[in-house]
Amino acid sequence: MTTKFDRISGTDEIFNNKEYQADSVIFNSIESARIEYNYDMYSDHKNVIVITAKKGHRVWLWTSSTIKDDTDKLIDICRFIRDCKIPQAEIYLKHDVAENFSDLYALTTLELNYVVKDEYSLAVYEYDGEKLDEPAGSDETKIIRIDKDNQQHVKLVTDFYRALSTEFGWDNKFERKVNEYLNMEHYALIKDGRMIANAAIGSPTEKYLRVKSVAVLGDERRKGYGYKMCVFVVNKIKERELTPMLYAHVGNASAVALWNKAGFKVKDKLYLLKLDNN
Repeated sequence: MTTKFDRISGTDEIFNNKEYQADSVIFNSIESARIEYNYDMYSDHKNVIVITAKKGHRVWLWTSSTIKDDTDKLIDICRFIRDCKIPQAEIYLKHDVAENFSDLYALTTLELNYVVKDEYSLAVYEYDGEKLDEPAGSDETKIIRIDKDNQQHVKLVTDFYRALSTEFGWDNKFERKVNEYLNMEHYALIKDGRMIANAAIGSPTEKYLRVKSVAVLGDERRKGYGYKMCVFVVNKIKERELTPMLYAHVGNASAVALWNKAGFKVKDKLYLLKLDNN
């Protein structure tokens, strides 16, 4: 490997790179990581930022456009991420480097028996309008903010994600998902004493606040609850004078329809490369 990657802090000069700042909506998670402590950040101080979760499998990669066709540089990045030895790594990167990067990563990880488990595109959505009108509702539901220290709230969240775990393929990471969402700013739509829908948001950056989740139980869908929670969380973010943004799988037709209905527009595309240990 010829490119040298150093551990950096959230104040490193590379974050002032004009091209990086123009991409910040895409890499909102990198911006969030700069103000948190559960990530390790590395860079060549010029063209590349690699951020890895200290506990987890996600890797966020930013590269300047000057190296998207530089095979030697891309191989160096692949080898660096490989040597981080992250199990079941999920690598998020700009769409314009994805085709070369995914092929190169497969080649440079053969000795560690990694396999490519899945590859797909994520649309990056941004909402840049005014607050939304609340949909007409009824007295049968109410929205509460989840308190992770409230055992009744913990049970609501646990039951909610247990019901969704099979559909979303979370059987082997159910407890981690519950803990993840309990530690977010998390809102629940309550009906007849149970949580039937949710909305969760992440950490703010200078401009954006990411919608992390809007989900509805299967037997309560197509009743307007997803849109109700979408409007609720958008307005929560707008109250803070920030811009709502989110990532959505381009193949998820129902989610795409929901975001379009709420006025979100596609800003760009992101690529996700999922690896597994063979």
